[in-house]
Amino acid sequence: MVHAAAGVTAGARALAESLPADPEHELVVADVPAVSQIEVWKSFVAALPRGRRPVRVVPGQEPYEIAPYVWQWLADRSGRPVLAPYGRTARVARSLFVHSAEHSGWVWFRRGVASAWQGKRFPQPVWDTIELGQLRAAGFRGVAEPLPAGMWLRPDVGDGVLAADRTKLTRTLPCLPDAPMIVLGARNVPDLELADVAEFLRTLRPEVAATARFVRFGGVALPPGATFGQALADVLDAEVHCYAGIPAGAPDALEVLALRADGSLGWNTFAQALAYRPRSAGPPRVCGYRQPIAGLGEVSPGVFWYAPEVVLEVVQAGLWIRPAAHVGDTAGVRATPLDPVHGLLLYEATEPTWADRLRDVAENVLDRLDDTTRLAARLMPTTALSDAALAGVTPRAVDRPTEVLRPPEQPAPPREPVAEVPEPPETDLPWLSRLMETVAMPVPVRPADTQMGHSDDRAE
Repeated sequence: MVHAAAGVTAGARALAESLPADPEHELVVADVPAVSQIEVWKSFVAALPRGRRPVRVVPGQEPYEIAPYVWQWLADRSGRPVLAPYGRTARVARSLFVHSAEHSGWVWFRRGVASAWQGKRFPQPVWDTIELGQLRAAGFRGVAEPLPAGMWLRPDVGDGVLAADRTKLTRTLPCLPDAPMIVLGARNVPDLELADVAEFLRTLRPEVAATARFVRFGGVALPPGATFGQALADVLDAEVHCYAGIPAGAPDALEVLALRADGSLGWNTFAQALAYRPRSAGPPRVCGYRQPIAGLGEVSPGVFWYAPEVVLEVVQAGLWIRPAAHVGDTAGVRATPLDPVHGLLLYEATEPTWADRLRDVAENVLDRLDDTTRLAARLMPTTALSDAALAGVTPRAVDRPTEVLRPPEQPAPPREPVAEVPEPPETDLPWLSRLMETVAMPVPVRPADTQMGHSDDRAE
């Protein structure tokens, strides 16, 4: 932290304490007004830690934006590479997102070298490329807008209509280090065309497109009778992974909240992500999920021991309580879609000899869920899977003490390794160098009353 002699401002301290480590750079929070006299910046350079390591500078005072020629002056004056934001910096959880002007982002400033765009986000995910860092067209009618978590593909409509949606997406979606989120659609605007989504995906590097995770946020034009995930896989002719709702929370403790019809967020789904294959007639594969109850042993992906000969299987609609040996799905449990208002606890009832016992187990499971999930849960037999049942069944109250059933210990299967994506190269920005006239000549130092800092002039 570099600050004035009067002390550290409260906002800059909170910012500095929220930042993650940056092992590749000397991370410096500049607790300096955006517009400051040249002497202030001379003192700033003098206060920098000694060394030759590159410096990442983070503005510490609102509006968290400083004119780019200041960063070039710092690089020239200190003789050290400076990585600093060009554009306004936003705090999102424990990360920083630079977005306002065209070509905004983290930019390298070096003495006698053209400035170079380095990314949009800090910490920088492996997918943070120029294609996912700039506002641009998506197909014929769509617009692709950068978000901290990835990109937002939406119809080209007036910006004022999107303000509330933009705020929700920016504040809610976490930035995953190895997978960009591609958010599709917006509320109260025309539907997004799947052809525009396909055209945008074709502009991404193959290794980045392969890791994309899709989030449906608004209207998407679909063929008659088609589901969103399956229609997307068909038009892209590739397997796609779609979140069951809106991802929230920390990347290492992800929650996926169901999106209700009115745009509000509902219950924390058990099945978090679903994989769809092109032209598949079967239900999607659950490829991301949360453990229903802590401490349960996992038999296979998404299937957990709960009691002797009884397992819990994570399905789109919630949980399926079934015999461990029962693998058939005559009732269509795995194909039952998510209800954004209620999570279903479906106990297997196609075999009468099992139905009563499995209902008792289901009541026990209901009792052990966290409060929020339990309040949203509905208990019902698999034989009642119909529109009428989904509309009218309510959870059965448990009015007697229930014995906690202990499952037998089973070893968990090994997880599949996640493929690493190579880090993208830097992208030269000769336009920014020309704007600041820093490649061939130093920045002139004006008289003592000269101020350096925030500028309303933006590179186009």
